[in-house]
Order: sequence, then structure tokens, then C-alpha cells
Amino acid sequence: MFYNNINPDLYASGLVFNCKNFVSESFVQRVETYIEKQELEIAKLQSNASATTPSHDLSIRDSEIHWMDDEEAIPLYDDLTPMLRGVNGSKWDWVIDSWESFQYSEYNESYNGHYDWHIDYALKEPGQPLSRKLSFSLGISNKDDYEGGQLITKVNREEPSYKLDRGEIIIFPSWMLHKVTHVTRGLRKVIVGWGRGPVI
Repeated sequence: MFYNNINPDLYASGLVFNCKNFVSESFVQRVETYIEKQELEIAKLQSNASATTPSHDLSIRDSEIHWMDDEEAIPLYDDLTPMLRGVNGSKWDWVIDSWESFQYSEYNESYNGHYDWHIDYALKEPGQPLSRKLSFSLGISNKDDYEGGQLITKVNREEPSYKLDRGEIIIFPSWMLHKVTHVTRGLRKVIVGWGRGPVI
């Protein structure tokens, strides 16, 4: 189709989609060119759906981010979202009505960047019927450029671990518990995002 190097064991499990070289090198380079023009901010935590002010808690999450919500990022969405929808259609076939703004994230060794156990899914207020249903993490760094920084998911007693390479993607249900371990060397760069749909 439009991706190769799929891990067949994970694909067959029905829970996680993992694919190396999901996007082309030129796509990753376009992301890097875009990010060079942006300013990063310290990531904040949204404690619950009704919280009005996100907070900093560096013991839980320590990373720098940029919300990719400007017009210059639109061509990246145009290229990536059809591929994400293709995976959803062949694997889960969930109703995905929209995508939240993608988030570029960096985890640096200088502050032991990490993100402790969390889920992306949260019920919205009655006036906001859409919720995160599908999460993805797309590697922008070469895996040899950093140590630590594994994305770990929690499935029953199992905790599969993934060290994302440049162009590699993990797609999983937003209700799945996951974390990013401390980066002990180098810089881990990823794009993360969430497909939103009705809560059924």
C-alpha cells in the first residue's frame, strides 16, 4: 500500500500498529525545515477535561513542544493524515472525524526528558462530543542519535518497548497506557497526534 516494514506480530495483535519507513526521508526533512522556524515551549499537563489552566509537573513530563497549528504545517497534514486514515480503515475502522493539532516534541538528555505513564483519551464536556480515539508517534530522530527515550505501552502484564527510528511510526488506541522513558544521551524528536471521533 503506502507503507512497508510492518512488524507483523504487532499488526496481527489488533492493538498496536508499528511500521518502519512509514514516511519518506523527504517528509522528515520537510518537518525539520518547518521546525527550524518555530519556537519551542515547555510541555504542560492537562489534568482533566474541564481544567482551564494546564500545569507544569516536570516529575511527570519534561519535554519541549511546538503545536503545529499554523498554515505552514498544512501540507504536512495533507500528506500524513490520508496515510493514518488508511491504517485506521484497515485495522480498526473507527469513526475519525478530525485531527487535533499535531505536536512536535523534543526530549533532551540535558534535562533527562521523559513522560511518565499516561493515557491520551479523556471524556469531553457534553458540548464537546469528540474525544481522542487514535494516537500516533512518528520518529524524526535517528534511533542511534539518542539513548533511552523508549515508548513503552502497557497491555495487561506486557510492556512492549519501541525505540522509534527516523520515519518510523507507532499507532495505538488513545485509551492505552504508555510512557516515554528518560533520555540519557542525545535528543529524541517526534511528532505526536490524535484522531478524534464520537464517543460511542
